[in-house]
Amino acid sequence: MARLVYGLMQSLDGYVDHTTLGPPTPAVARHFLELVRGLTGLIYGRRMYEIMRYWDDALPDWDAEDHDFASAWQSQPKWVMS
Repeated sequence: MARLVYGLMQSLDGYVDHTTLGPPTPAVARHFLELVRGLTGLIYGRRMYEIMRYWDDALPDWDAEDHDFASAWQSQPKWVMS
C-alpha cells in the first residue's frame, strides 16, 4: 500500500500568500527541492495549485535553483482537489 504524506505549503483555509513571505533561504529551497524530487505525485487544492503553476514556465530572472525546482515540479503528476 502506498504512503500518503500530507504537508508542504498548507494553511487552514488552503491558501498561503507567498507575496508576504519573500524568497526561501538556500537551505529551505534545497529541502523542498529534495522533497519534491522524492515524491510520486502531488495533490493540491485549487488555489495552491494555481499558485504553484508559477513553476510551469521559466522566467528570465530565475537562477539555477529556480530552474532545478521547476524541473522537479514539472516532472511530477499532479491532482487538484477542490
